[in-house]
Amino acid sequence: LYPACDSALYERAGFPNHPNCRDNLMQALATEGISLPFAPDPVDLFQNSLPEPDGRLVVSASINPPGGYVTLRAEQDLLLVVTACSVDHHPTNGGICTEIHVEITPGS
Repeated sequence: LYPACDSALYERAGFPNHPNCRDNLMQALATEGISLPFAPDPVDLFQNSLPEPDGRLVVSASINPPGGYVTLRAEQDLLLVVTACSVDHHPTNGGICTEIHVEITPGS
């Protein structure tokens, strides 16, 4: 329900030059020779941002437990870019950013 965070979001929050998903995505794509005019909206698999009854969106701490995971299956070749949320001043990550583990296995 939210676009990728970007440098403007962090600048408004008083954190200039903070890592962000938009720049991380664009830099990863650039290493593959891909340049986009805009960052596509992310698929947030673990973000807890449900609409309130009055329509407001509230970013709450993730309810994903440590070690939580999702399994995806690619039906064709693809370039996959994964970013871990770098929000460390909001309840999204409980104030702590942690590493993620991505495992890619050959399909059958």
